[in-house]
Amino acid sequence: MNEYDSDRIINSLSANPVKNPSDADIIIVNTCAIREKADHKAVSAVGKYKKLKIKNPDLIIGMAGCVAQLYGKKLIKQIPHLDFVIGPREIPKLRDLVFDIKESASHRKINTSMDVEEVFKINPYHKEGKVNGFVSIQQGCNKKCAYCIVPTVRGNEINRPLKEILEESRLLINQGAKELTFIGQTVNSWKYKGERFHDLLDYLQELDGLERIRFTTSFPRDITSKMVSSMKENSKVCRQLHLPVQSGSNRILKQMKRAYSIEWYRDSVQKLKEAMPDLSLSTDIIVGFSDESEKDFQQTMDLIEEIKFDTIYSFKYSIRPGTPGELMNTHINDDVALDRLHLLQSRQREISLENNLKQVNKSYKVLVESATKNNPNEFFGRTSQNKAVYIKDIDKKYIGRIVEITKKQAFQNSFIGELT
Repeated sequence: MNEYDSDRIINSLSANPVKNPSDADIIIVNTCAIREKADHKAVSAVGKYKKLKIKNPDLIIGMAGCVAQLYGKKLIKQIPHLDFVIGPREIPKLRDLVFDIKESASHRKINTSMDVEEVFKINPYHKEGKVNGFVSIQQGCNKKCAYCIVPTVRGNEINRPLKEILEESRLLINQGAKELTFIGQTVNSWKYKGERFHDLLDYLQELDGLERIRFTTSFPRDITSKMVSSMKENSKVCRQLHLPVQSGSNRILKQMKRAYSIEWYRDSVQKLKEAMPDLSLSTDIIVGFSDESEKDFQQTMDLIEEIKFDTIYSFKYSIRPGTPGELMNTHINDDVALDRLHLLQSRQREISLENNLKQVNKSYKVLVESATKNNPNEFFGRTSQNKAVYIKDIDKKYIGRIVEITKKQAFQNSFIGELT
């Protein structure tokens, strides 16, 4: 979501991105507030540009995104060289804000309103030749999970009209995108004027020039039989799904207000795997939420042994301001939570490698995306299952093409392959 917002920020200003901050007229730090550590990183990132501002007083420095939304006035007060803060929903107004700063003697601006009519107005910047892109189909969230700050910083769920989704998709395809990822906080809860998420997938399949469809992040309670059927029958939908479980314990899931049981989650995974045996699953897990017991944590460990996720994004619980979790009286010791996190991550690294080793000497279709940063003669692509593959025996004419690759070596997060 932040990468997509960053691309919209570029387009909202009709800006030309530069690699060196000292060459910039405007520097905008786009931020995430999902964990406390991200807050600190955001403030630190802005601090790095203080010397540039002293050298060049005309330089405009701003902060965008969820940290800006959460702490707007406080940031302006604490950081003297910060000219503005702007929340995610205010991106369509960014151009006018920057113009006002340039024209006004009293610089500093705070734009963090949730009351914005045209939330999706600005399309994302797309670099020429880039094979993949993002399309937002939803902003905000109505789920109100106890640990999550998204409803506070991004507001209630707003679903984008189907026509706008298709128009932006065609725009990116015309600019060279072969694969699009459709994003939302709970993307599969999308609905608009009687159309549901499975209908959207069917419409997207009809787009000429689009070869692959991905979407994230899905909410377990919104997995339906029609969605599973559409994924199975749609030739463009990738065989990969990110389905956050958060915990393997029903007791913790209830405290998290996740609105499903672990039995529901298991049943959803079973239906998905029966329909698409080659489906790759990833998930999110929070360790140490509330008064998580050893039994609760063991149930999470049992779940990852059972399902064998390809990837897990795991974190120690971080209390976020304004969430129900902040009001809970009991939180387990940080050291205990950290030990559990390390245990889970260690086992998951083993599972990821075990899963990948089973794929060695098998052939998969890979969309070649680009040359690698450090070696212009080595190319990078991904399988339908979102597995990263590095290929040495091809040249740049293959970029943007789907080729059949045999995986020759497996690592925890990637493969080395060659043309089949």
